[in-house]
Amino acid sequence: MRLSAADYFRGALLRLDEAQRLYEAERFVGAVYLGGRAVEALLRAMLWLHGGEQEIGHDLRKLLRRAGSLGLPSARDEARILDSLQVLAPVWHNNLRYADRAAFERLLRATHRQQRIGALRIRGDFVRANAKAVREACEAIVARGRQVWKRSSPS
Repeated sequence: MRLSAADYFRGALLRLDEAQRLYEAERFVGAVYLGGRAVEALLRAMLWLHGGEQEIGHDLRKLLRRAGSLGLPSARDEARILDSLQVLAPVWHNNLRYADRAAFERLLRATHRQQRIGALRIRGDFVRANAKAVREACEAIVARGRQVWKRSSPS
């Protein structure tokens, strides 16, 4: 199935909404996974809109760098996007879709995210705290992408 840039953009918005619903249902691993997919879809939409190459895998940092080279939301000139990506990228992987809570906890421990997320000290459920931080990071990236999309898209 071939998808257009607009399909990817709409998909990004849908995945973000689904991630929010999973978070509210306390399905934190699924929420993190779909939040990351929303960001990936948004970046792919921007790349396609501007004729960029699509086959660069699922590495969000690479996708953001590529989008930045096209003058889209980039780490170079948007500190908030970079900060948001720093929250998301260490714990988001395409194969997270297969992980259960125990596997996600192991990943968080391996990345030292059971006590802190950047400067934020975690109290209580560290899986919930990470899911919340990732959700907020994804919302920030998609919100910025939405602004760029409105300026850039032909429709």
